[in-house]
Amino acid sequence: MTALQERSAPEPLPGTRRAAVVRDEHASMLKSLTRVDWLVLLVVALYALVLPEPPASPRWLYAAIAAYTVFVIAFRWRGFPVQGTGARSALGAAAMVAFITIVAIQTGGSGSPMVNLYLLPIVLVAMTLGGRGAIVIFAGVALAWLSVIVGEGPLPQPSALAARLFGELGPYALVAYLTQALAGTIMTARRRIEEMAERDGLTGMLNLRTFRAVLNREHELRARQGRGSYGILLVDMDDLKLLNDEHGHQAGNRAITTVAGAIQRAIRTTDMAARYGGDEFIVFLPEAGAEVTEAVAQRIRNNVYRSLFPVGERLQRVTVSVGAATYPRDGAQCDDVVAAADTRRLRDRALRREAAEAQG
Repeated sequence: MTALQERSAPEPLPGTRRAAVVRDEHASMLKSLTRVDWLVLLVVALYALVLPEPPASPRWLYAAIAAYTVFVIAFRWRGFPVQGTGARSALGAAAMVAFITIVAIQTGGSGSPMVNLYLLPIVLVAMTLGGRGAIVIFAGVALAWLSVIVGEGPLPQPSALAARLFGELGPYALVAYLTQALAGTIMTARRRIEEMAERDGLTGMLNLRTFRAVLNREHELRARQGRGSYGILLVDMDDLKLLNDEHGHQAGNRAITTVAGAIQRAIRTTDMAARYGGDEFIVFLPEAGAEVTEAVAQRIRNNVYRSLFPVGERLQRVTVSVGAATYPRDGAQCDDVVAAADTRRLRDRALRREAAEAQG
């Protein structure tokens, strides 16, 4: 019992934890966007100082630098009107594209080295907003690039313009595609790692650490509101050690997975079950009263008894002892409810053994 009774800070539920991971990743990328803004400003300022020829219109260039500096400072302000991660990423990228376009027009047009800075908003948006964002930002960069071409004077022939468009913007499109694909792969891998960290390797159930986070959060929610109930079931396999001694640990593992499957079939999708220890399981039944909790306990006993598994050339079955308790009837704290369920589990095992001895 000590494993569950160890106090820890409330943690997110399994589903919301994955969502929180995604939000944290996006927030981290958004911070990177802000840092890149300053780097873009630094690069442009240094380039303006070493230009071999004066800008086409120095006032426009310096005004653009000043305006973008003000925007970057305001963008970092906590009270900035746009707060959503996606919206902030899009706005920051759009401002960066506009700034780069003005700088390019003032420092040599399409031949300016500053045109290469278009890669930065493409990469950042592809990382934060995915495939659709990559398409939108690439289209925006293409339009900005065309505006730079228009600012140089008469447009080239359509065939020449198409060749330049393909040759100069084609690599940008590849960068956008590869960046969003890589970002998607990384996020998928992170989510799988998170899910693996929440699950027991043998049964696929929640592990005890994750279950404890669920129970703490759900209990605190009901305690704050002063209403609501839940049920706790402790399920303990009978004579698993004897099965291991007689048939080996592989048979014991098969018995554990069989019981885990029987428990999952006995509960709702809104309920949560976890592997509590070697041969023990714990179940959380939200909004369940005493009657419902006892009914689920009996359903688990029946499901387990009916679930056969092969051991050698024979089919084997196991039984379980189940203790049921509910909040707030059996305790004001979640640890008290779990302790009550554990006491009744021991009582259930003792009563069934007495009944079996009486029949024998």
